[in-house]
Amino acid sequence: IESWMGNSRGRWDGDVLVVEVTDHNDRTWLDAAGNFHSNALKVTERYTAVDANTLQYEATIDDAKTFAKPWTISMPLYRRREPDMQLMEYKCVEFAEELMYGHLRKQ
Repeated sequence: IESWMGNSRGRWDGDVLVVEVTDHNDRTWLDAAGNFHSNALKVTERYTAVDANTLQYEATIDDAKTFAKPWTISMPLYRRREPDMQLMEYKCVEFAEELMYGHLRKQ
């Protein structure tokens, strides 16, 4: 069943957490610029612990209906360690992106 966030399945590959996400619908964007994908999208995420405060994140985007070949992004994810650091609540407003950027969607 296709859904907005897809269907995630995780497994361990040695010390790396691998999450494969499939069954996306084609009504979401990859970013706020409106870069799109099809319902054939498969995202393979890899989380690798570098040290106690750092994960290396990698995501491979595979969508033969949209892209000529799979492509990968990679970035470190750091734990904030400042003494007075606070993680503030994020208020998610449903469909805010659609209200702001929906007119840019290809019909």
